[in-house]
Amino acid sequence: MDSIKSQDYYWGRVTSNIDWCENNYEISPYICEFYNTFSSFVISAFGIYGIYLMMSASSRDQQLFEHIKILKKLNIRTQLILSYTSLFLVGVGSAFYHATLLYENQLFDEFPMLLTAATFIYSMLTIDPVDKEKDPKWYIFMRKYLPIGLSSYVIAVAITISIIRDCPTILQVAFGFLICSNVVLSHFYARKIKIPLSESNPKKFLLFCCISMLSAYFSWLIERKLCSNGNVIPGIQLHSVWHALTGLAGFYFVQFYLSACLEKHGYKTQINWNYGVASVRGFIKSSM
Repeated sequence: MDSIKSQDYYWGRVTSNIDWCENNYEISPYICEFYNTFSSFVISAFGIYGIYLMMSASSRDQQLFEHIKILKKLNIRTQLILSYTSLFLVGVGSAFYHATLLYENQLFDEFPMLLTAATFIYSMLTIDPVDKEKDPKWYIFMRKYLPIGLSSYVIAVAITISIIRDCPTILQVAFGFLICSNVVLSHFYARKIKIPLSESNPKKFLLFCCISMLSAYFSWLIERKLCSNGNVIPGIQLHSVWHALTGLAGFYFVQFYLSACLEKHGYKTQINWNYGVASVRGFIKSSM
């Protein structure tokens, strides 16, 4: 939200197609939206934490060491690292965007959002293993044409919003479609899990994800509708709350996928809590 004359902005005139509730340059003359900028790094922190869980191979944490060995055996570790990396980039792009409110940095925020959502769709559609020998056509589709299709969608949307700069609805609809697709896919997969929520770690992570995402959405919506003089609730920036909760939701979605994938291949899973954040560990092959 404008609070000083545009010619006095450190980064120059605002060129993004959305100016958020937080007053511009109110805290620092060098950072346009101070709280929205630094809260963006919470998203990146969840990505870094996820990568740490994929890379920490210290034998001192034997359980994590065995967990990573299982992921390598299932050949999903690289895919998981890509998901966490895209989540990390969302946070970095968001920080650049809110620090400057320049349209080119807005794109740096939005491109990783599209990439992350598309990566999650690919993960959900490939949980069930495809036998290359028994069904070669389906294998080729899932391993070749599906990635091409998702990549083409992301590139097409990216090109469109790069050219048409004054219509945020394009990104909102395109990104919303990817999110809705993830919701539908995860819902149908969860319905196939016959054990109750209290005994199903994948269902628990999906619930954690939904609670985080819905809370984030309502924070975003309330601020958009009720913003007045730089905030809705004095001392709290609800868009910053949106950042923290969407980062958590993205992290939990990866945990949902990972726990579902592990159990699909016959591994037991357990939930580990660190500083109030849950993550999954796979261990010991269960009887099938």
